[in-house]
Amino acid sequence: MRMKRVTAPIVLSLAAIGIMAGATGVILTIIMHTIQHYAFGYEALGEVSFRQIVEQASPLRRFIVLIGCGASVGIGWVAIHRYGSPLVTIKDTVDHTEKQMPVGTTILHALLQIITVALGSPLGREVAPREMSTALTTGLIRITHIGQDGPTRKVLLACAAGAGLAAVYNVPLASSVFILETLLVNWSFLDAGAALFTCTIAVFVVRQGLGDLVQYPLPMFPINEWLSVWALIAGPILAVAVYWFDKSHQALPAIPRKSPKMILIALVAFAAIGIMAVAFPEILGNGKAGNQLSFTDSISWTSALWFFGTKWAAVLLATVAGAYGGRITPSMMLGSMSALVLASAWNAFLPAIPFGSAAFVGAAVYLGLAQKMPITAVIFLLELTRYSPAYLFPVCACMATGLLCHTWLRNSAKD
Repeated sequence: MRMKRVTAPIVLSLAAIGIMAGATGVILTIIMHTIQHYAFGYEALGEVSFRQIVEQASPLRRFIVLIGCGASVGIGWVAIHRYGSPLVTIKDTVDHTEKQMPVGTTILHALLQIITVALGSPLGREVAPREMSTALTTGLIRITHIGQDGPTRKVLLACAAGAGLAAVYNVPLASSVFILETLLVNWSFLDAGAALFTCTIAVFVVRQGLGDLVQYPLPMFPINEWLSVWALIAGPILAVAVYWFDKSHQALPAIPRKSPKMILIALVAFAAIGIMAVAFPEILGNGKAGNQLSFTDSISWTSALWFFGTKWAAVLLATVAGAYGGRITPSMMLGSMSALVLASAWNAFLPAIPFGSAAFVGAAVYLGLAQKMPITAVIFLLELTRYSPAYLFPVCACMATGLLCHTWLRNSAKD
């Protein structure tokens, strides 16, 4: 069933949800940046990237911080699973009226995600504000009794989750498409209007608190016709990489998260990540540090190959440890690094294409396939970087062949 009409109370609820999501994004971002500065010992004033923070930290300090991160992961989530209310995913609470997010436990769960990502966990930060915004909206519905019917409740909760994403990345349009493509799976005018309204308010609030930040201020590389030819060929190769990445962590973690054994496992897993970070500090955090290097053509293909392998391993280790977090930016980093390697192989024998452009295309396609949101991913990368719309064609070309190949691989595995 769909939401059939919009009333004044529903509009006010959507506005309140947008404000809550925006405020949540501001608060969580400030918390994360503060922890990063103190943990890695960066004392300079002003806005700096996480890559600069971790690169200036000594290898020993990185290792020690990752041990602390492992302790936070192990103790924190074991405690939440043993003593908190059972966690409910965003998808479950949106799709099933009877499944309510526990507000208090979800807020603690989201804060722990932000703390661990700030301490170097290789997962993304975007799930935390999405979950917190959805949990707060659950409480809002309970208090106001607005949107208690199934279709309206579903729209309000989906808009809350999407607005949380918009607040983190400053991408109102992509987040609106995300709501329609992945949560509501519906493109009605009412749902689209609700999504755009909520996400726009959330981003407006964030811009008042943090400014209109461009996540990736990038040089604009020229586009040639060979980039689109490369994109058509690269799509299936990226699809194979995504398929095996998904397979590699499907059954993880192998031990229940409430088991005390997970504390020791988390310490060992994050110690291993800390050892890798001695040589590759850019794998720490959600992956933005690596994307900044690949998007600006600042690394060689051999470095990109190392970053691809170590980031993949780091994400697997964090998953083994029972850590929670997003997959958006980690997927982008894996895609950009693998695309840079593919572009290097292409340029060795065929007319050259810009490495930064190839990395951009690869990031969008890997993200779309890994997170099952191909349309969102195309818009997301363009809005995130404010790149030229001319990149729509090579990105869509790569996504098309990649999506066909990925679908075939998944269907073949089921047969």
